[in-house]
Amino acid sequence: MPLQLLIVEHDNDSSRQLRLACSDGYEIHQANTGIAALALLKQLQPDIVVINVDIPDISGYEICQAYKAQQADCYVLCISQHDHRAAYSAAYEAGADDFIKHPFETGELQQKLSVFKRHYDAIEHLQSSIKTATDTALQAISNTAELGTLINFFKKSSLASNKTDLLAALVQTASQFNLQVAAQIHHKNQLTTLNSNGRSSPLEEHMLQTLAQDSQRIYEMGKRLIINFPRIILQVKAMPTEQPELCGRLRDHIAILVEAAENRFDGILNEEQIRGQQALTLDAIGLIQKSIQKLEEEYRQQAGSSMRLFTELQDKFEQKMVYLGLTDSQEGALFDMISHSLQEATQIYDQGLSLDDEFSHVIATLLYLTQQSPNAAEKARLSTESSDDIMLF
Repeated sequence: MPLQLLIVEHDNDSSRQLRLACSDGYEIHQANTGIAALALLKQLQPDIVVINVDIPDISGYEICQAYKAQQADCYVLCISQHDHRAAYSAAYEAGADDFIKHPFETGELQQKLSVFKRHYDAIEHLQSSIKTATDTALQAISNTAELGTLINFFKKSSLASNKTDLLAALVQTASQFNLQVAAQIHHKNQLTTLNSNGRSSPLEEHMLQTLAQDSQRIYEMGKRLIINFPRIILQVKAMPTEQPELCGRLRDHIAILVEAAENRFDGILNEEQIRGQQALTLDAIGLIQKSIQKLEEEYRQQAGSSMRLFTELQDKFEQKMVYLGLTDSQEGALFDMISHSLQEATQIYDQGLSLDDEFSHVIATLLYLTQQSPNAAEKARLSTESSDDIMLF
């Protein structure tokens, strides 16, 4: 775009010379009087003003001051028939940027104007660089905030222990992007639906169920965006299509959120299966424990009965011993045999108690293992659910 150049000159010949010298690369405007120049001040904002300070009706220095007061970044070149120190000082005090004596050489004039033009180009380039840097910084800040929102969802979803909590985290996170959304989880003919305002209407639930039957993963209908995964579907009701760059970023963010939620839901299903297996294992362990306790009790009763029988046998044998006519050595041998049998029976009983201890240790180990994951995840969720802070470096 050419620079706007205003010539303030009352002399026709000089004005013609100025127009010819400035014809290349400028959009030229002209005022033949000081009054006309001041009138243009209200409707024109020239980049460069060339003023003959010897214009008769109003001092060219006053015109220079007026334009500088109105537009400080415009460049002013003063032309005068006088080149003494007073003329230079007056131009400087009026705010002029350069001075040339009349009559002038066209080449000298063009050189001074080209300096102004280079300054404008440098300023324009600097302003463009500043704008680019500012836009980049703002974009980086925005991207960091959006990244923090995504990371926060990964944290929340990893601690969600059921589909209701997962769906709530998904809708809440999408709403943090200033989007109105509706999401649905469908599994084993069961639907769980939620939107940014709370529970969805039956019509919205049916609509999402219908859209979920489409095999396309991501598609748009006007301002609506639908992200459709095998078990989770999310609809954004109004994407900011008037901001293409923001719209593109949000499309990527929402797709990442839904995919992460889909993967987490697979994890929840696996954890539910593990919990079901744990419950069955605990039931089986309970039955085994009861059976062992019953066997132990029966074993104790049998062992007690056996000990009583041996004791009664020993007492009866001692009572009958006097009528058998045995020698002392024979009686001692019989007593030793009975005592030895009693000791062996006691050892067998003690070995049974040792086996019972081993069974108790096995049961305790199984109970410990079944009480670990995924219950640990639930404990972690309860301890951290109040903290949503994300630290980015």
